[in-house]
Amino acid sequence: MPEISELAFDFSTLIPALVFAALAAVLPELYKFLARKFVGRIKKHIASWLHILLESYIVPIAMILRVLLACFAVTLLPFSFVHGEVFSRLLGTASGLLITVFIGLGSWQAAPVTRLLLHSAENHLDMTTNQTMGRFFENIFHALVLLFTGIAMLDQLGVPVSGLLTGAGVAGLAVSLAAQSTLSNLIAGVTLVLEHPFGIGDYVVLGSYKGTVEDISFRSTRIRTADNVAITIENSKICSEYIQNCDRRTSRLWAFTIGLTYDTPRGKIETLCRKLAALLQAHPDVLPDGVSVTLDKFNDSSIDLLCRVYVSRVSLREFLKVKNCLNLQILDLVRAEGCSFAFPTVTVDMPENA
Repeated sequence: MPEISELAFDFSTLIPALVFAALAAVLPELYKFLARKFVGRIKKHIASWLHILLESYIVPIAMILRVLLACFAVTLLPFSFVHGEVFSRLLGTASGLLITVFIGLGSWQAAPVTRLLLHSAENHLDMTTNQTMGRFFENIFHALVLLFTGIAMLDQLGVPVSGLLTGAGVAGLAVSLAAQSTLSNLIAGVTLVLEHPFGIGDYVVLGSYKGTVEDISFRSTRIRTADNVAITIENSKICSEYIQNCDRRTSRLWAFTIGLTYDTPRGKIETLCRKLAALLQAHPDVLPDGVSVTLDKFNDSSIDLLCRVYVSRVSLREFLKVKNCLNLQILDLVRAEGCSFAFPTVTVDMPENA
């Protein structure tokens, strides 16, 4: 009988610990269920970044709650070693490490917040570039989470973190000095993507180079010139030069000269100028208000008519098609008006006695 009463007494002392152990198993699951319901209901009424943060920390908070309840359940066990200094210290360290890990896990899952930074860069960048930038920012965010989580865990283990940070700072300075060019290109690449002065497929002028952008990476930008030559330019050089994005303009200026022979009567010149302006304005890809045809100057061998036309087709391929069509119409009009194109001539006077 004494043995049975002793067993009954021992079992009764386990009840509080078992209750908290059961709570550690049930309450976190209940919290996750309710939290997901709540976050789902308020999703439409909160900012995107806040929704991502709340959703990312649902599981980590549930696990932290489980750790705290489990640790409390362990402290209620009726065993002498549980209340010892060594075990209490180990339990506190283990629980602290687990809590740090779960906080880091929540931060790791919140990495999609960085993709919100790309909303300002979606204008002229293709989907592949946006995904590349998204992965890039997420990788940096993950690296920072691992770094700070590791530092917090080392600090809880009693490792002198200040000394490690000092050493890491010196090493980082040495690395940055050795890779200064690479870092400057990396920063310039991120700047180009965020400010989006041009995108893939745009026709640009970058300093003394001009062509169609084929690729934008974190180190360099590749363009292809009109004669099909691929040129790779470091991003730091691009940021230090002026950038002209030809595809961002609303129209292209086409200025050309028509040279007529000096025997062309004034009346025909006036009629030709008037009909040329009407011809250009009638084209659907020409801005009517931007057309001007004027007698520009008297050249050595021609009377020059200056024509200025703004074409709404900004891509080079479409612009050349419009020029080809208009040039053929201008050729027909000049001939129909009885005018002749001038060309350089040389008159040689031969002496009679030669």
